[in-house]
Amino acid sequence: MSRDDDDDPDDAFQALVERRSELIKRGKREKGKSFWQYLGLIGVVGWSVVVPMLLGAVLGQFIDRKAKTDYQWTMGLLVLGLALGCWNAWRTVTKDGGHE
Repeated sequence: MSRDDDDDPDDAFQALVERRSELIKRGKREKGKSFWQYLGLIGVVGWSVVVPMLLGAVLGQFIDRKAKTDYQWTMGLLVLGLALGCWNAWRTVTKDGGHE
């Protein structure tokens, strides 16, 4: 009874083990690199949300003082800054694919 080499389950299993082993080795080599990349991405995303919010709040306070209103402009521009910041963060993450 002759078995074809392509249908040998032992060869398929050995190839699978070798591929997994190579993935594990590559993961260990790039372990520190990916951590710092993700940490940097978190920082960029955080600042891309915070900066527009702060700018909106500062501009809103300035307009509220000039218009002698309570906090309508401050709250409105703060929410607008949050929306723009979230959109900017989403764009950054989808453009990078989460990493370089």
